[in-house]
Amino acid sequence: MDQSEFGQFVAALWERQGWQTQVKRDDGRVFVAVQRPSTGEEGLLWAYAGDGEVGGQQVQQFAKLCQQYEVGESAIVTTGRVSDHARKVSEGTGVDLLDSEGIATVLERKGWTDLAEQYGGDGGGADSSGGSGGGDGDSPVDRLRALAGRAKATVGGALGGSVPTKPALAVAVVAAVLAAGVLAGVPLPFLGGGGAVSAESVSPPNSTSTLRVSWNAEVVDEIDPNRSDGRAYYPPDGEQFVLVAMRVNNTGEAAAPVKEEGFRLRVDGETYAHQPLRDHDGFMDFTMSPGTFYAGWTVFSVPEGAGGTLTYDPNVSDTPVAVEFVHDSTIPVNETEL
Repeated sequence: MDQSEFGQFVAALWERQGWQTQVKRDDGRVFVAVQRPSTGEEGLLWAYAGDGEVGGQQVQQFAKLCQQYEVGESAIVTTGRVSDHARKVSEGTGVDLLDSEGIATVLERKGWTDLAEQYGGDGGGADSSGGSGGGDGDSPVDRLRALAGRAKATVGGALGGSVPTKPALAVAVVAAVLAAGVLAGVPLPFLGGGGAVSAESVSPPNSTSTLRVSWNAEVVDEIDPNRSDGRAYYPPDGEQFVLVAMRVNNTGEAAAPVKEEGFRLRVDGETYAHQPLRDHDGFMDFTMSPGTFYAGWTVFSVPEGAGGTLTYDPNVSDTPVAVEFVHDSTIPVNETEL
């Protein structure tokens, strides 16, 4: 897997465990923020597909980064090598470590080997279920184990012994894969928990109808409404997308017009309209009858690292409407499923 694929793989692995995830790229590195919907607990993953070594300094720096973002639990998962010093540091910082052997073990114990096949390819046509090539070590999980074996041989030979693995995923929040380098100034805002993004209800005195909007939001680096068409949308340099998923109910007694252009995001005193996407639209403008329900999404492009306040312009239509916003962390934040 390349960096992007491995980031998606790690995110998918944590989604299987009940976490919501968001993938963020920063200066060639891939991070994944995770959140437990039931508790709002948040965590951080740094995904790196490579054969470099994770050392004690990287563990210390990652631990400080997690403290900076008030992430109580953390782990490092790598497809490369993990030094003995890194393992000693991890014991003192509470950062768990998981290598390729550990990943393969988890996938097999949980019965999730399809994730390796989905993101790691099929080994040039090999049948990992036991057919032709199934016993030749060509499945994605076999290749994970082979990579772990090569890493152990390299490090074990240098240190005069084998490198232990930690095969169980911690009940902890995160997995991360570290590249070499210094962790400094990495902007990783956590959205979706009602913290960095809030909402402000509106109730104009002349409104004749009421909409209840349940919402959830996340920062994303791309918008890909159709995974099969090979097309994705990216924010301009220095900006980020804020994706907002909404479930709208007309709780009033009169018909209520709802328009995507009415939704706004206030950031540092400026108001941003939704970001139009050519050939794709996640929200349909129409008039809702009393008691009806509609699900849709919209996206804003705002300065990187910024939070904001979601609101609605009640005068966007001839009929003013009151809008009550209710944050719901169980709503999946993506552009393909609501």
